[in-house]
Amino acid sequence: MVRRLALSAVLAAICLLGGPSSCGLFGPAHGRPDSQADAVIDMSFHNYKPSTLTIYAGQTVEWRNISLVPHSVTNDPALALYTQDARRPDGVAPFNSGKVKAGDIILFRFPTPGVYRYFCIYHEKQRMVGEITVLPPP
Repeated sequence: MVRRLALSAVLAAICLLGGPSSCGLFGPAHGRPDSQADAVIDMSFHNYKPSTLTIYAGQTVEWRNISLVPHSVTNDPALALYTQDARRPDGVAPFNSGKVKAGDIILFRFPTPGVYRYFCIYHEKQRMVGEITVLPPP
């Protein structure tokens, strides 16, 4: 019992000192990147990587949840704690991926130029937000 408690304390210290990656909170997505994606964004502990991206209208972005916790890609101001985290061009409907489980991959095609600001429903308080600038087609 004492040995287990000591081991637990050591593991907790490693996690606290080494950060989430030393605790096994990051890993490869279970699926392969989609060949149709023009850009890839990883959803890790409490952030999107990269957090900003510029693409052209008509291109597709792939989000991969490489953490062990669920995330979302949400652009609906009705679901936001902070309305500034949900921005999109006029006339574009809001989007919400729903729960993206660990290892899952989602795709979204951006047909309309403009700035899209999105957030994770589960981690918006931790400032898990991203922004995609969509330029007119070349």
